[in-house]
Amino acid sequence: MKIIAAVVVASLIGVQSADAGTVRKTVSPYRAESSAYVIWSKDTRTYVTENRSFQFVEVLNDEGQEANVFLLEETYHNERRDDEEGMRGNATVKAWTLRPGRQRKLLWRFREVGNAGTAQGRLFRIAAWGCCDAPTIYSFYNLLTGKKLYVSNSDLLEVWGSGGGPQALRLVAFGYAQQGQLNLPPQLQYGTDTRIAQRFSVISSRQYHDAPQIFVSATGKVEKSLKLIGSELTFIIVLRYGDGVELRIPVEADTVRIEKAVLPGGYSLQVEN
Repeated sequence: MKIIAAVVVASLIGVQSADAGTVRKTVSPYRAESSAYVIWSKDTRTYVTENRSFQFVEVLNDEGQEANVFLLEETYHNERRDDEEGMRGNATVKAWTLRPGRQRKLLWRFREVGNAGTAQGRLFRIAAWGCCDAPTIYSFYNLLTGKKLYVSNSDLLEVWGSGGGPQALRLVAFGYAQQGQLNLPPQLQYGTDTRIAQRFSVISSRQYHDAPQIFVSATGKVEKSLKLIGSELTFIIVLRYGDGVELRIPVEADTVRIEKAVLPGGYSLQVEN
């Protein structure tokens, strides 16, 4: 077996800059190392990349008035074999708190199956890329706590209610949770960017490659987001399959009411913890 490797070192200097005429304080730089190599075996080659990087993110408090600044350290280890389709990957994300003149302090860390990630508002999304007819799986973590929340096969749907800041936001997710468990029913999830309030399995004979599109509706028109400012959080979640079959699940006063759902024969909703 032969390995050919390349290594790249990156650093992010921890500096508190100041206006002219004031003291400039410097702390130790934060460093990261990335590498790429090929593993040669008798019958195949495996291409490996391990990319590590930093970014600063501002995360709003619940009222949306103040922001916490965190340093994120992201590591993505991806492997692709020339005799297989798809790419295997693992992601590790760490969040560090920053204080002037002090060393960074680890706030949380998580490890997830996935190939790439990005910060989205107060959430961090990890994407595990799909292969062939398998869907891409997105895992969403809260940036304040590092807690895993939603799993979806598409972007989260946003519904904004009255009030200010992130507390006014509701999220809807739908999808299969893991590439190796596509035989299990997909789940519908509803909640905020800090907790899932309700979760349901969607039971039917459909296979993972025959997944519906998901929409929200307040006036009869289906949309990918809603602004219900000045009114109750009352709307319909619509799951629409390619053959025209629809499931219509009402949300009334911020609660999913599955007993009022309009479901075709052969479909049901099962409450999950």
